[in-house]
Amino acid sequence: MPRYFIDTAEHVAVRDDEGTVLPDRAALRDLLRRTLTALLHDEGEETGVNDFTARAYDEDGRLVMRARASFHVVDP
Repeated sequence: MPRYFIDTAEHVAVRDDEGTVLPDRAALRDLLRRTLTALLHDEGEETGVNDFTARAYDEDGRLVMRARASFHVVDP
């Protein structure tokens, strides 16, 4: 199974040096979704930042997937 490394950005820059072994790209997509949801909840509440991105790299350092999450509330 491949190992993927997830890096995040937008006010919370984290470089993944350990990686996570996942069975397929669907599992990687789910991990990105959960990672960004946690960032929106935890860091968004603390810092007021509402846009986060994450990038997934394979063991050779190739970018294999990107994700972006935003949360905006607009009063009418």
